[in-house]
Amino acid sequence: MELKKDGLYFAYLRKSREDRDAEQHGEGETLERHRKILCDMASRYGITVATWYKEVVSGETIAARPEMLKMLEAIEDMRPDGVLVVELERLARGDTRDQGLIMETFKYSGTRIITPMKIYNPNDEFDEEYAEFGLFMSRREYKTINRRLQRGRKSSISEGKWIGNKSPYGYERVKIPNDKGFTLQAIPEEAAVVRLIYNMYVHGTPESGNIPVGTATIGHILDDMGVKPPNGSYWPACTVRRIVENPVYIGKLQHGYRPQQKRTVNGKITTSRPISKEYQIYNGLHTPIIDQELFDLAGQKRKESYRKPFFHGIKNPLAGLIYCTECGKSMYRRPASPTCRDDMIMCATRGCKTSASYYYLIEDRLLQALNQWLDEYRVQIEDTSLELNRAQLERYKTQLASAQEAETTAQKQLEKAMDLLEKEVYSIEMFQQRATALNEKIALARREAKELSEKIRKLEKLTADKQTVIARWEHVLEEYPNVDSPVVKNTMLKEIIERVEYSKPYKGNRKSGGMDKFTLKIFPRL
Repeated sequence: MELKKDGLYFAYLRKSREDRDAEQHGEGETLERHRKILCDMASRYGITVATWYKEVVSGETIAARPEMLKMLEAIEDMRPDGVLVVELERLARGDTRDQGLIMETFKYSGTRIITPMKIYNPNDEFDEEYAEFGLFMSRREYKTINRRLQRGRKSSISEGKWIGNKSPYGYERVKIPNDKGFTLQAIPEEAAVVRLIYNMYVHGTPESGNIPVGTATIGHILDDMGVKPPNGSYWPACTVRRIVENPVYIGKLQHGYRPQQKRTVNGKITTSRPISKEYQIYNGLHTPIIDQELFDLAGQKRKESYRKPFFHGIKNPLAGLIYCTECGKSMYRRPASPTCRDDMIMCATRGCKTSASYYYLIEDRLLQALNQWLDEYRVQIEDTSLELNRAQLERYKTQLASAQEAETTAQKQLEKAMDLLEKEVYSIEMFQQRATALNEKIALARREAKELSEKIRKLEKLTADKQTVIARWEHVLEEYPNVDSPVVKNTMLKEIIERVEYSKPYKGNRKSGGMDKFTLKIFPRL
């Protein structure tokens, strides 16, 4: 099958699991080897590669492969003549939806798939069927390999081996002597901390005043003692809770406790790891840090202190909107109590320097700022602003025409270079150098034209949408005081606000004042 020598071509590189295994056995860097194969193939066909897409991450789906997403977008916009790849299976080994998306993108753009074995034309019925069958077989092979790996993992854990990459706090992962696989070995300093946590939780120790304490208090005590946490800068209650729940500390291993589950949300596949009631416990090869009796007592205490979670809906109209400037975390509402007669907005991060303020003060300040922003926005979109937009629009259109002219000129130069090659004025090497430079110019001009077209579209849309923005904001600010439901208020505010950053580095109280000494930075939703 003949290829256009002056056409636009991409190349895609990606490692497979087998390639990574081969690299570990000293077979060289896979992507460089594949790049040489594709360069030789391009030279054989007399074509040049304008853009290389090198995938450095491994993902089952195309959503987890950023270079693939970039290439598919470029194929849709630039409609190249072909994409070079070592094997057809490198493009997609995911589910049928991913494979269908890739094949449709190539088909509707008229882009050929060029491999050392065959050139696939997606618009040819037989080539399309052959490619789809090849992708189907690669998917079957992937599933077979995955099943084999999962069987191996289950077999290893049933033998007491540690199959995780990350070891739990108190242990380090070590290679099993004279055998395949890994096990856990206690780290003396961390193991002592684990024992201290269990004893404080169950019996109480001198550090806890000789009384049993909860996970949050244990975290505070460890922070005060200067014990380094597994992650972060302090011991959160959830980290302590995971330690007192984990049977690894009595020499056991869990399998299937938090399996990965996939589901479709708004057309996108999302993954989660919910706790499963159907999981297996195996005896591990590692040495326990605590005894069975202490672990059982900790489990009994957890059951006795368990409180069923409840949720009665949103009570805070500012929920999910106010963020702490100091730590970046979302702030929460603390309801009024006998010791504090008004609701407070507080930062939940332990040790954060941001001080709390009364909810009603923050809400009033926010509404004032929103009304002020709306007044300023009305001024911005008067004739002067619209005139500036029109002038900017004309500049963009002029730049777009220049980019399109540059692309046309480069295309003509490429055709002329091809003529010089046919007349033997250019050698193949000279033509390839010239064609590479011209293809880069064409690609650059197309990118610039695409960016300018997008800027023009956004500016035209912005001009048309400005009156709509004002109407939406006016409706929210007029109706908000008349609404009683916190849920409805929260929904209304989220229609006009992205987020609000709250800053208050010093404390204040009702007596000494200073409760209103805070600043709000608003990010409006246009």
